Amino acid sequence: MGSRLFTMGVLTMASLSAAPPHPRLFIDASDIPRLRALATQNRPDAFGNNPSKCWGKLKSKADRFVTAKPYSYTVTMPGREGTPGQKWTYTLSDGRPPPHDEFSHYPPWTAMFQERSDSITTRLRYLLLAHLVTGEDAYATRAKTIVSRLCAWDDIWTDRSYSSGIPCLDTGHAAVWVAVFHDWCANTLTEAEAEIVRTALAEKAVAPIAGMIEKIAPYHNFTAVIATGLGVGAISLLGHDERAEAWLDLAIRRMRLYMDQQGADGGSMEGPGYGTYAANQLADMLWALGGIGRADELSDHPFLQSLPRYCISLLDPGTKKMPCFGDGGPTTGFINLMRVLALQGNAEAAWYCREVRGLGLDSPRAFLSVDASRILPKQPDFRPTACFRDIGYAILRDGYRPESLFLAVKSGPPKARIGHNHYDHGSFLLRFGDEWIGWDPGYRSYFDPPRRRYTTGTFGHSTIVLDLNDDYIASTAASTPGQDQVNIAGGRILEFFGGDRLDFVRTDNTAVYNSAKKHVMDLFRREFLYIKPGIVVVLDDLRTPQPHTFSALLHAPGSASLKLGTNTATATAPGAFMDSWFFTAGGVSLRAGLSPGNGAYGPWLAATTPSAKTARIITILAPRLNDELIMNPGFESGMSGWRPRNMPGFRENHVIDTDVSHTGQASARIDNGGYYYSRQFPVEPGTTITARWWARCTAAKGASSMLYYWKKGKSFTRAKGPAATDTEWRQYELIDVVPEGTEEVCLALQFFGEGQCWYDDVEITLDRDRTVRSIPTTVEEVVPNRLFLLTRDGVRHLILIGAGEAVFEGHTYTASGTLAWFGLSDTPEAFANDAGTPTRDGRPIPKATGKWDRP
Repeated sequence: MGSRLFTMGVLTMASLSAAPPHPRLFIDASDIPRLRALATQNRPDAFGNNPSKCWGKLKSKADRFVTAKPYSYTVTMPGREGTPGQKWTYTLSDGRPPPHDEFSHYPPWTAMFQERSDSITTRLRYLLLAHLVTGEDAYATRAKTIVSRLCAWDDIWTDRSYSSGIPCLDTGHAAVWVAVFHDWCANTLTEAEAEIVRTALAEKAVAPIAGMIEKIAPYHNFTAVIATGLGVGAISLLGHDERAEAWLDLAIRRMRLYMDQQGADGGSMEGPGYGTYAANQLADMLWALGGIGRADELSDHPFLQSLPRYCISLLDPGTKKMPCFGDGGPTTGFINLMRVLALQGNAEAAWYCREVRGLGLDSPRAFLSVDASRILPKQPDFRPTACFRDIGYAILRDGYRPESLFLAVKSGPPKARIGHNHYDHGSFLLRFGDEWIGWDPGYRSYFDPPRRRYTTGTFGHSTIVLDLNDDYIASTAASTPGQDQVNIAGGRILEFFGGDRLDFVRTDNTAVYNSAKKHVMDLFRREFLYIKPGIVVVLDDLRTPQPHTFSALLHAPGSASLKLGTNTATATAPGAFMDSWFFTAGGVSLRAGLSPGNGAYGPWLAATTPSAKTARIITILAPRLNDELIMNPGFESGMSGWRPRNMPGFRENHVIDTDVSHTGQASARIDNGGYYYSRQFPVEPGTTITARWWARCTAAKGASSMLYYWKKGKSFTRAKGPAATDTEWRQYELIDVVPEGTEEVCLALQFFGEGQCWYDDVEITLDRDRTVRSIPTTVEEVVPNRLFLLTRDGVRHLILIGAGEAVFEGHTYTASGTLAWFGLSDTPEAFANDAGTPTRDGRPIPKATGKWDRP
């Protein structure tokens, strides 16, 4: 890769016709000595990597693939609408995978070609890198065996049952790595072998993609995947196929069109989940173009120019993840593409990569691309609070402080209909501590109707529904006209303010409830005021032609439980509490329930108004850290506060048993194999920690217990405890001294054997006092539905709802907007949502410092 990775000059047509020698994809011959030297370097680089140790791990995986049995994949394809599934299996051979016409709704090929722990393309990546670095033929020979199988398949590399015979995602992925094989292993192939590979690459992938790519929706990740297959395949074929240059031009044009369709003011239309998937392909395309001097044909695009700001703004400093609405969940996104931008000299992209631990040498791409002499991180000097109107995201945050609340709001896109979006305008995600305590159900369920409704419909998101009742809750309709949102486009971010002490966003979600056949909503305007570091005020103004009840929904994560008061609620999760207050004329009624699958997505809360044509709902949210060492010690609240082994084949082994318990009404049972991990909690090194629990087991062997010690998000050591061996209830104890370097600890109660094991009544004690970090915020309704006093950590704030004046402690406060904030500190400061000037006793109060963003 070296100095030629991003040569910006465009090669002449004559030099393109000559075509650079192989290898030319991602690296050239001059890079090989550098990579081989890197593999032997035993001193840490600037990012703390020991290259030789990292290379040893990569080579070890390649060695396993050399001797592994032929790649094989088995999956149970889910039936439509919750009907029984069907097993599908394939072992790589000269024959293409079997059809699945009766299950044409499911794509089993996807797992075979996407880059997982083991897949066809994963094996090629590791084998090809090992061949490049070592020069040993065994790796190339094994890779050739895989590619030869693909070349022997009849017709194009696509799942005919799923894609109707046209190229699909698998075609793009296969094209990339067959192209890299042809490029990197050129000197190991006879001319006849090379011609077989080139013909297959051209006729089974590149030419078919070129013939249909113009028909694909340009915004979609599908475009990025097949455009990359087309482009990388074409680069590999330059000088061998007279069509290659035209194919490459087409790939570049379609990739630019893909970027044209993303957010006009930045960001990915499909969010950090599918947006990252597409960006990974774009990264490969940009990287490959750099090798032939054409990177500037993509790198000058506004989407790439704005990407660092988008990624940094969305990156939550507490969890190092991005919030994701629609299909996806909080994720560490865009690493590959940001790493490529860092190699181009973008210091902010480099800083982002360092923050998300994207500069390790732990993958073939990273080993090739992480050059510590060229990647120079620099923390951005811009305020990361931001809104991206065209995609409908707003980020309210307290700079780069991980200890503060982080709020993401969704309202939009205003026009673009994005297939992976949900009916979630006006909803939000909220992180505090290490917990996403204000939750979103994430990726949709495609095949189970109740879960599909909850994951895609309005009911599963923290926004507004109308006339919530038992029939509505029991429904499986993704969208119910008259009660739900019926449009995935139409929400709008109207105004945005980012400041030192507070952030604000105003959204309009009226249009998404109305259709051509049914007008339901005259107004749904939702505003969020974030008072830093830890209070959010939500103001909903609603108006309809006919009377309705309006329910403000609030969702907590799967690990949480809810406790309701008259107009208050507390969500309790392992990492945080969130206290909530709800106010409306006539008073709210609160109702809570579990999401489908016995709370698989977490509990929900509805704060409902009386029936009327207009309503104003005021919601105040104040999270705080959960200082409990053990949450839900007797499993009376299900698995809340505990993490089971949540992987296929083990998930179903974990049962909350209400027939067997030591005390109370429940215990946690493990059938044959699994574990329960407690929450991780902070503890100082040198502390003596004592864990006690009651257990019984039907097997003499298989149970175990551990204290896991964590540092920087990873377990680095553990203390082994006693194993349950008795069929009767018995208490067990584990005492240990917390080792140096520990930041957090958790308890693991495990069973891997034949039989059953029950756990109950867990307790943990420490020999030293801990600092209490969880002081609740107080909320006083000074004037009903009008003036509120909020106190957090001794700091007082006044919230005034509605234009006009209100009296507090002998002073008259006035504002002209519908929502105003007054800071009651020694240095008065105020904010009004109409950008007016609030007053106290007739005198103007200095406005909160910050910047408005209006269209």
